[in-house]
Amino acid sequence: MTAVAAREHWELPAEPESVTLSRGRVRTFAKEHGASAEDIVDLTLAVTEAVTNAVIHAFIDREPGVVRVTLTTAADELTVVVSDNGRGMQPRADSPGLGLGLPTIGRLAAQVDLREAPGGGTELSMTFATPGVHGPERTESGADVRRETDLLDAVTRVASGAWPGEGVERLVDLLVPTVADACAVDVIAADGTPERFAGRVDGSEAHSRWLTTLRPRVDADRSATRAALEDGRPHVSELTLDLIERLTTSAEDAATMAATGIRWWVVIPLREDERLLGLLHFGLLPARARPSDAVVGFMSDLGERAAAALARTQLIDELRRTRHRFERVLDVLGEAVIVRDASSRLVYANEAAARLFDVDSPAELNAMSGEDVFARSSMTRPDGTPLELDELPYRRLLAGLDAPPLLARMGERWLLVKASLLDEGERLVVSVIDDVSGAR
Repeated sequence: MTAVAAREHWELPAEPESVTLSRGRVRTFAKEHGASAEDIVDLTLAVTEAVTNAVIHAFIDREPGVVRVTLTTAADELTVVVSDNGRGMQPRADSPGLGLGLPTIGRLAAQVDLREAPGGGTELSMTFATPGVHGPERTESGADVRRETDLLDAVTRVASGAWPGEGVERLVDLLVPTVADACAVDVIAADGTPERFAGRVDGSEAHSRWLTTLRPRVDADRSATRAALEDGRPHVSELTLDLIERLTTSAEDAATMAATGIRWWVVIPLREDERLLGLLHFGLLPARARPSDAVVGFMSDLGERAAAALARTQLIDELRRTRHRFERVLDVLGEAVIVRDASSRLVYANEAAARLFDVDSPAELNAMSGEDVFARSSMTRPDGTPLELDELPYRRLLAGLDAPPLLARMGERWLLVKASLLDEGERLVVSVIDDVSGAR
């Protein structure tokens, strides 16, 4: 007869007391269903870490919500899912790495899956090898497919962060030890050489720091890094003592590399079309055996997701830099420049616009409605009669009318008001107001 999975679920407020309550209930459940004393220690430690992180990190700058814990048994396995309805997978600003305790949990659990919880928040699933626990046999092929899909999605999420900084650290935290025993990420510098930005070796902070600072060799014979740079394809190297000496630049580095015990080194190029963005490295201990084509293929899929996220982030960064340069140019112009969206809301104003409307800063002007700005102006027609808001060129353009330049008066000043419609993507109207008093 097929064994039936035992299950227990509870929901508690995201408060420190819930950590102790959850730890006790997990201990009781595991003991009742046949887990050994040693496995119970690992279970309770991992659950303590997961619930603590949810309580501390998930509700920063918001009211505390809830933490949910679900326990399920399978044949010789026990799965714990900890979820919250907090702010989602965001790292702490005051701590390195992911800030979610994944390295510790990853060393205790046989499988770790991290995803966004349905309805918002974070869901962390931890599966532990617990010989003696009764439950149904899992369908491995289906479980493997789900785990791989979840991991691909997780890579996309974490790699979409702050490249090439904390986002890279989060990526290696996610992949070690779930996929490999070591992981490193290089980003291609402007001169075409790889620069190491993150590294992790499972179980050793000292080795992780060493891998993070190791300068990649790109000229060594039989180097997977060199081969990947040359042909843009994945490559695998066996780290024999001879190859380790070729790959390192000092006896100390060679000794440290050998001490990690890593036997197989896989290098995956991170590409966007024909552009090489970086390299994703995986190190495997002998127990994992030489990576098969399927394993290397999955690592390539992970690299493809990471590369896409990197490309998007680099593009966003470049757009931000371009906008910053553009705004600096506009700020030194003598003409007032105002940008409005399709609803007439101000989205940008330069320093000259702030001076024209007698406010302290462009930010203050941006906080006003179009009606408020117009009311401050007291604009009139050249003959001194009041000007209507809908006569302004930007209003006419938004209404679908022609909008010739408008000559108006503002106190003792004469202003020439022009507007242009930008209709690519978000609909925007740019108004330029030139003080032409000197020409009158």
